[in-house]
Amino acid sequence: MICFPIKYPDIITTKFLFISFLFIISLFAATALANESEERDPIVWTISFEGNEEFRSIVLGQLIATSRPRVYRKLFGRHSDFVLSETELRRDIVRIERFYQRRGFHNVRVRYEIKDRRRDWRKIVTFHIDEGSPLRIVSSQIEIEADEQTKQEIRESRDFIRTSERHDFRQDQRYQLIRQPDVEGAFRERLENLGYAWPEIEIEADVDSIANRVDVVIRLTPNSKTFFTDFKIEGDLSVPERVLIRQTDIREGDVYSRRQMQVAQRSIFNHHLFRFATITLPEQEKDSTLTALIRIREYPPRTIETSIGVGREEIVRGQVAWRHRNINGTGHRLGINARASFIEQRIGADYLVPYVYNSRGSNVTSAFGLHRLEPAFELYQVGFNTGLLYRPQRNRTASISYEFSANEERARDATIELIEPKLRYTISSITLSGYYAEGFSRDQRGWVVQPSAEFSGIFGEANFSFQKFNLDVRRFTPFSNSLTLAKRVNGGVIFYNQDDTLPANIRYFTGGTNSVRGWNRQELGPSIPTFEDDGVFAGYVPIGGRSTFSFNVELRQQLTQIIPNFGVAAFLDGGQVWESLSNLDERPLQFGAGGGFRYQSPIGPIRVDVAYKLNPTDEDLNIFDGQNFGSGWNRIGIHFSIGQAF
Repeated sequence: MICFPIKYPDIITTKFLFISFLFIISLFAATALANESEERDPIVWTISFEGNEEFRSIVLGQLIATSRPRVYRKLFGRHSDFVLSETELRRDIVRIERFYQRRGFHNVRVRYEIKDRRRDWRKIVTFHIDEGSPLRIVSSQIEIEADEQTKQEIRESRDFIRTSERHDFRQDQRYQLIRQPDVEGAFRERLENLGYAWPEIEIEADVDSIANRVDVVIRLTPNSKTFFTDFKIEGDLSVPERVLIRQTDIREGDVYSRRQMQVAQRSIFNHHLFRFATITLPEQEKDSTLTALIRIREYPPRTIETSIGVGREEIVRGQVAWRHRNINGTGHRLGINARASFIEQRIGADYLVPYVYNSRGSNVTSAFGLHRLEPAFELYQVGFNTGLLYRPQRNRTASISYEFSANEERARDATIELIEPKLRYTISSITLSGYYAEGFSRDQRGWVVQPSAEFSGIFGEANFSFQKFNLDVRRFTPFSNSLTLAKRVNGGVIFYNQDDTLPANIRYFTGGTNSVRGWNRQELGPSIPTFEDDGVFAGYVPIGGRSTFSFNVELRQQLTQIIPNFGVAAFLDGGQVWESLSNLDERPLQFGAGGGFRYQSPIGPIRVDVAYKLNPTDEDLNIFDGQNFGSGWNRIGIHFSIGQAF
């Protein structure tokens, strides 16, 4: 029997804490009873809506000023700010009725009812709504006041046809007065994109409130077609005006287009030289000539930027960058940067040509040197890269680049047979890549597709000749403003016909903060045992492979209404690395599941994830030759980083 000595001071301390706890509970109970016996102001405890068929209760709840305490306020008695006011309830009736009336329900009637809960100071407020029959548009006509040629041009425009078929004042729609500015704006935009800078839009509605019917006429007057003839520039400009105007892709004599104006403004704003840019139409004669006003503000010509971050893998990372803008008045940029972490240290210089053929094309040439420390190998690399980037739209990008590098790769353990103790080689590769995102919103939603293909040693100028293909597909499905389902599938394959082994720097590895989170960095996949000098087992080291596949499914819930800027996530990850495509059946997919916290900070979401390996191998659990050298922690991956996993 094992006995533990008991110290009497510990018993006394425990009793004291227990008695203190009981005293505090009794004090809270007495205070609560005293409050219950006092006269209380009526508190709005519950709010509900009945009879609302067209609009959900959550929508109507945002219209009214009367509100109820949230759950945590009810639990802690913090509900003094929710005193019932019948004056405010009557105002809420007006708010609800106006909301309905502006959306076509001109006969809506609203009343409120107040009931007591078990404690009579807790009030249940119910709004009873009789929506009535809405106004319906029985006829809708579009009249264009212009010559026959202009009418034909407008009516045959694809955007105009789409707007005519989808606007809110078309036949059989509910007549919503609140939508009139949207309808006017949609038709005005279509005419402006066809070259008519000064259109006039008029909507006439004949309302029969007894029969609940409306006849609508949309009258369009395009006026004369306009052409860009002059540009005025406001702001201190360090480059020639032709460089700025060239960036807009608008030339003198071009037909006016509102869409082109917006694209030109974004193009200037995206230029590294300008921190602010707008393009507007100043007051002028409304004829066929057009003057555009460009307002700009530049960045300082030379800047130094620094940043620092933390993470589970890199521990600490920092970066410093020096940039010199507008080299010799050309608008080009020279940059020197250095970044370092516990995994990688890199220094480089780059030269940017922001305009190649048009404002959507750019070229970057860089030289670099780096040192990287991975679980299986250590890499020293120097090289240069030049690439052409083309961005036809905001959500589409294509690039082609060439890179040459000299590499020295060292095995971190000399006993690893598949990795040479020291390997020197060169890589000469051409890479084609693309990017597509569905929509233009900053919020993650819809599809994101990123393919790439790398061809190395095509002309025999490098030590290794291979082809590497990768595909990353993501899908973000928002269920509400606070709940999103994020999914990702990632795969890759290397085609290599030689008998020797590819360097570890070229091979695939997976596992870690941004991939399969049940595993630490690069630890999922093929691995081999390593030993100390005396032959004692020292652990497993990953060796990577020529093909890989992984997926992530993550449910993200923002809790902003409860805790500002805070959120939670639950996820399932899976993946594997194989030596080649012919070995897929030798290693099944492995899975990790878990959850985490997110905090939206000014520098990005701070993320903490904890994942559990669902089907680990002996290598994952650090079991060798039937003997367990690991612990329970080998089943768990803990990750801390800034930014979403994907």
